[in-house]
Amino acid sequence: MNFIGMDIHRQTTTAVAKDIQGNILNKAKFENSKENFKSFLLEFKPEETQIVIESTCVWEYIYDMLESEGYSIKLANPIKTKAIAYARIKTDSVDASTLADLLRANLVAESYIPSREIRKLREVVRQRSSLIKERTRIKNKIHAILTRHGIKTPFKTLCKNALKLILEDLKEISIKTILATYIGLLEQYNHEISFIDEKIKDISYKEKQTQILMTVPGIGSIRALGLMSEIADINRFENSSKLCSYAGLVPSIKQSGNSLRFGSLIKQSSKTLKYVLIEASWNIVRTKESNQLQEFYKKLLRKKCKQKAICAVARKLCCAVYSMLKNNEEFIVL
Repeated sequence: MNFIGMDIHRQTTTAVAKDIQGNILNKAKFENSKENFKSFLLEFKPEETQIVIESTCVWEYIYDMLESEGYSIKLANPIKTKAIAYARIKTDSVDASTLADLLRANLVAESYIPSREIRKLREVVRQRSSLIKERTRIKNKIHAILTRHGIKTPFKTLCKNALKLILEDLKEISIKTILATYIGLLEQYNHEISFIDEKIKDISYKEKQTQILMTVPGIGSIRALGLMSEIADINRFENSSKLCSYAGLVPSIKQSGNSLRFGSLIKQSSKTLKYVLIEASWNIVRTKESNQLQEFYKKLLRKKCKQKAICAVARKLCCAVYSMLKNNEEFIVL
């Protein structure tokens, strides 16, 4: 059996191949292309070869490419791969060699690999989130330009008609040109977001899991699909506490002897899932439909600040989501 460790970056990959005894069979650094990967793997038959790659920003297309060639691949969790994280000598070649050795010893701390379908859904939801952030940035630019020139905008949302009227009233050509550019970008983002929203709605009403999640007051198709795609297979979590930990909604614990202290929320988690749960929680506490999570939030506000209270609601929502998806049960408003 051959064992190959690959240290993957955006543009290049360093690969080290070893046999069962740890002898180096081949070592190379090459640009990321299908032809280069095929060239390196030419002497290694899929049925006699295992490959390990780290979960980096470009792992998906490389994983799919290697899998389509028939190779057995493991995805290493970079946070849990301590042999690499704490190495004194850290180079691409050393990292790839260490990965190969961990694979050879069957000590690779693996990351969960979602199905291609789930990864596509994640991409749609994350793309929408990215567009929302860009749109907000453009809105802030427009507000800043108007404020600098003494133009008051009583509109929280910069609607198309309001901006058109402001643009017509402007006399200075340079400002008018700049503002028109930003307004054009804003309209473009609005169009793209609306297109994705329709796509998400269409998917959400076809998926059983998203239909279940949408029974929670305040959770619509966008948040439901976000939760479903980020969680993926609910059965990979033993209990709701594991899911909350994955979402970064449990405090860190420091224990020494008889001393036990709880710190801030853990940082080694799925930031995207945490974001979706927090945003969904804000929707829930603001909805007109009364529910137990809303009442829980109001109760917490007597003693805690809004941010801590909403995190507690998100944790409670996370537990509810686990139960709903695990048992295929709709949310019951009490």
